[in-house]
Amino acid sequence: MDFSDFAWLIAVLTTGTAAGAMTGHTLLLGRFFNWIFESDRTEVFRQNYPAFMEARKPQRFFDHLFTAALVATTAYAVLLFLTDRIGTMALIAAGLQWLFAAVFFGTGFAGLEQDLFIRGAVSPEKIRRFLSLNTPLIALSSLLLLVSFACLLLMKA
Repeated sequence: MDFSDFAWLIAVLTTGTAAGAMTGHTLLLGRFFNWIFESDRTEVFRQNYPAFMEARKPQRFFDHLFTAALVATTAYAVLLFLTDRIGTMALIAAGLQWLFAAVFFGTGFAGLEQDLFIRGAVSPEKIRRFLSLNTPLIALSSLLLLVSFACLLLMKA
């Protein structure tokens, strides 16, 4: 296994983990948060979620999972470019992850999540915005990461 293969393996592992985490968020956690807010359990959320976030131990890898996948996949594409072995799949894989970041931050969803889930700044306006964006954005994010993962896998198929 040469360095290029090792870089590919790291890109595959981080992207696969990120895609799995986002898919789990789409299928379960995102729906749970929608239910909390749609069923008017905002006060339960306001009382419990900040305490949960404070009590949890730092999970460095998970807290930076999407960044790790983006960096690993981009670094792998750059490595291939510098060694004159860049291909379409590597470019698509990295591009989809950059698109994921652009969608997440560009729509303001990242800031909205920070307000609700980290700062505990819950308001009816923020809840309405979250409910309108949550399902479509996390589903799109899952799709982008899953296709990026598939592109990386197909490079060695």
